[in-house]
Amino acid sequence: MVIEQPAFGKRVREVRRAQGLSQGDLAGGDLSPSYVSLVENGRRIPSAKIARSIAERLGTTVEALSTTEEPGARLSERLGLVGQLVAARASQLAGDWAAARRQLEAVVEQAGGADQDEVRWEAHWELATVLGRLDDPARHEAALRRLLDDPLTRTAPVLHARVAIELAQLLRTEGRLPEGVRFAEEAVRVTADLEPGRPERAQARMALLSASVDSGEWSRAEQLGAELRAEAAPLPAGELRAGALWAVAGAQYLAGHPDEALELLTEAEDQLATTDGVRLRLRLARARTLLALAAGPADEADALLTRARQATALVGTPSSRTWLAVLETAAALRRDDGPAAAGHAAEIDLTAGDLSPLDRARCLLHLARAHRADHHEETAEADFKLAAEGYEQAGAFRLALETWRELTAGTGRPQGTDPHAVLMP
Repeated sequence: MVIEQPAFGKRVREVRRAQGLSQGDLAGGDLSPSYVSLVENGRRIPSAKIARSIAERLGTTVEALSTTEEPGARLSERLGLVGQLVAARASQLAGDWAAARRQLEAVVEQAGGADQDEVRWEAHWELATVLGRLDDPARHEAALRRLLDDPLTRTAPVLHARVAIELAQLLRTEGRLPEGVRFAEEAVRVTADLEPGRPERAQARMALLSASVDSGEWSRAEQLGAELRAEAAPLPAGELRAGALWAVAGAQYLAGHPDEALELLTEAEDQLATTDGVRLRLRLARARTLLALAAGPADEADALLTRARQATALVGTPSSRTWLAVLETAAALRRDDGPAAAGHAAEIDLTAGDLSPLDRARCLLHLARAHRADHHEETAEADFKLAAEGYEQAGAFRLALETWRELTAGTGRPQGTDPHAVLMP
């Protein structure tokens, strides 16, 4: 008889689950679990011999597994999955990430037919996002890599770009900069043929620029900054435009244009003023304050530091207090007040949960400078070495080199461009 897909695969999956079997259990010795998965998803039509083998292992017949569904039943199932997806989105809006995870996992598990590919893809994408919010980087990465291998991803440049950008940002945050650069380059490549003005084009270039700055490819960053500025010009006001301006500011500062960099960061803050991105606004405020302390006018730096103190009083998380300690340390170093710098540096908590490996190395660098300014050279040397090692492990080799140079120079706060003062989006 003729095996009809996806009806056959759907029935195989239903019977297998009802019997509590895994795909590996059903595969046996002559089939692979991946082949069983392809059959269940309707992407492979098994031969009559394989179909009989599958039916026998399930204790049924090929005829029973080949029962076709009415179109109305398939439509009803699809609508049910869409309803579950909507419920998961409502959970996300309510901040119930655990419930959203359970709901999305159910949709991913149930959506198997070829006519449900789009629903399954969206559920899988949102599941990856939720895993990120639940601070589960290993599963977040695994979900994104599965999505990257999805046939639907590979045939749609916009979807391909979304996944590659998210992977690039995750790997960069996890301190795996070379991999982050690679996926950002992939995102730029797949968006090259999209029409100008598409947000994915700007997002891809922003990811690559940020990873390039962090990894120390500063000459490349200047060119990428010019390209991103052109991409950002037609974007509407909001988080994406703010992030693009912020990334360009980092490249401009490293190219020797601190005044323009500070102007871009001010414009980026204005873009975020009416958005709900609290975490993004806080990080941008830190980036602007740190850069102003390194290269801006004293009155601007003082005003921004006052704002940082007020924000920390409201937020009060360990990481916000650590960042304030870093900013206070930088301010004391600017005043050449070694004892004050050491006092503030003592408040830097390197165990604060959401510090990235790169940010932790940056905190160590400020600890080292504070100890040196307070004439504790042995402690400073140990902190400089730890900072350099942290940068190296993250793939930020240029920043590691600058740290070793500062250690061997044996002087106070460096004059001119300070690459450690650049926080990227």
